[in-house]
Amino acid sequence: MIAPERWRGNLALVRPVGALVSVVPGDRRGRRRLEAALRAVQPGAEVVLEASGPLAARRCRMVAERAGIELRREYAALPSARAPAYLVEDAPAAAALFVGSLLAPPPRSRLAMPVAAVLWAMRRMGDPSGPLRMLAPGRVAVGTRR
Repeated sequence: MIAPERWRGNLALVRPVGALVSVVPGDRRGRRRLEAALRAVQPGAEVVLEASGPLAARRCRMVAERAGIELRREYAALPSARAPAYLVEDAPAAAALFVGSLLAPPPRSRLAMPVAAVLWAMRRMGDPSGPLRMLAPGRVAVGTRR
């Protein structure tokens, strides 16, 4: 098994050189402080938002909108935003390739059958990016301060 520390470097693949990296907090007060700090960033600056946990995609988008950041790319991060083994672009073709070719149920687990059923349903969808967005525990969003 590969250690999560090894995966931390995977973010360098999508992070622009010199970008400001911010972790989006789960609590409202923390997000408001982050939004205020990001509004103070010079226009044109590259910004990377990382979030983990439920509704990570929604939280990244909300912070970006309120802070005046134009998002150019968004990624589902698995197993987490801080140390992703996989970064899947939030686009129908990328999500379909990931769900159809790489995502697999856990071996020898009580969850194997339910996960296999969910994967079967996702593979039959034309665009599995919505369910992947909801299921992925992490989110990485790359944008520019307006």
